[in-house]
Amino acid sequence: MSLLITLIIFSILIVIHEFGHFIAARQAGVKVEKFSIGFGPALLKIKGKETLFLICLFPIGGYVKLAGDNRTDRKGFKYEFLSQSPGVKMRIVFAGPLFNYLLAFLIFIIIALLGFPYFDTVIGNVLEGYPAHHAGLKKGDKILEVNSKEVDNWQEMAEMIRKAKDSVFLKVKREREVFSLEVSLKDKNIKDDFGREKKVSLIGISASSEIKIVKYSFAKAILKGIESLFNFTLIIFKGFLLMILGIVPFKEGIAGPIGIFFITSEIIQVGITALLQLVAILNLSLAIINLFPIPILDGGHIIFFGLEKIRNKPLSQKTEDIFTRIGLVFLSLLMSFAIYNDLVKFGSRILNKDNSKTERILDY
Repeated sequence: MSLLITLIIFSILIVIHEFGHFIAARQAGVKVEKFSIGFGPALLKIKGKETLFLICLFPIGGYVKLAGDNRTDRKGFKYEFLSQSPGVKMRIVFAGPLFNYLLAFLIFIIIALLGFPYFDTVIGNVLEGYPAHHAGLKKGDKILEVNSKEVDNWQEMAEMIRKAKDSVFLKVKREREVFSLEVSLKDKNIKDDFGREKKVSLIGISASSEIKIVKYSFAKAILKGIESLFNFTLIIFKGFLLMILGIVPFKEGIAGPIGIFFITSEIIQVGITALLQLVAILNLSLAIINLFPIPILDGGHIIFFGLEKIRNKPLSQKTEDIFTRIGLVFLSLLMSFAIYNDLVKFGSRILNKDNSKTERILDY
């Protein structure tokens, strides 16, 4: 089941990406000869006015074939891709990543309508020797306020504790009793989501397994979608930047198809909203990666067409072929490394067929 869902996710990502190219091409008057869902032998063929739609045997991704999209096939007709101006070609290429981005936005809105899952502010464990233990906090206590500000979920509460200085004032509910107390802070070095060590202030508590579902109205869901889109875009860009600068080890920040399969396997057990969030994040990642200025990716093509606009003529076929080969080699090496990295990380789980989740302690 996990393998099937992983394949479906990959297919959705790529088909939506190609659909973006398809719509932009049609709007620009470029003839789309084929739109294929999947690869391999065709199971179903539907002939449209201009386009042959295919559903193929292997449902992994898809592709669109534009008329005159390479120099050897180009015949000089106005409806061909390479007959368009550089600006039009750039718009057609850019539409693929744009549609992935828009799908992510739509998914975030759907998640907000269904209900965002948050860890509730119920304490699951109190660490001995830490300020919370000395202050008398207990497992099962629910934190209502931090420094007189109401907290809605664990992450919000944790951020407020981290930003505090010296101590925090907490309003706590224990069974039917509500009381307030001051808890001092303790500094600790932890690893963030990018694997970097940083010093944070904490009181020494961990979250319980209680999940709180927060649903939003349609208007607020749109705002929540924008907020999620912005936050995750920032996180993805920051992650790539830290890897490029060497601050975060490359092997810690990259996952290949095997890694995504195991991540999906674990996410499925959490619930539909978590799975939808994974699909949204993968869409964002695909959109951003595709816009990298690497030949063979959409970003590389945009650079080529940008140079064509500046020079008033395209690059020579020889120059373009050289850059394309370099891009192909780079991506092949990157994918090989990602798969090798996945095997190192998840090899023991493959051999032992152990798909158990790794427990994560949330302590603050």
